[in-house]
Amino acid sequence: MKIRKGFVSNSSSCSFFIYNKTNKSLSLVDFVKENPHLVEDFLEQYDLYKKDKKYSQETMIKNAKKRKQKFKPGQNYVSYGDEDGDVLGHVFDYILRDDGKSKSFTWEFDKFLR
Repeated sequence: MKIRKGFVSNSSSCSFFIYNKTNKSLSLVDFVKENPHLVEDFLEQYDLYKKDKKYSQETMIKNAKKRKQKFKPGQNYVSYGDEDGDVLGHVFDYILRDDGKSKSFTWEFDKFLR
């Protein structure tokens, strides 16, 4: 079993800045499809969830479609957490805490909220 050595909060919700680096509006589905490693990283860090088949890229996309969230070009402030009641909220709550980037997006943990 692996132990997470990064930042862990007592809160069940975390806030992030997600930057859409393109000049067009993109959706949360676009973000999830562009970053399949997020659920893979979650499963790598938290062995407990590896046997739970709902922790998959397909489930993440389904959850993103239900939210219908858009990211306009530039900065977007969002919050995700366990209390969202879905896989996407759970994975993002822990994995987006590590700043990252992809072709169309960058994200960072809201360090000033804590």
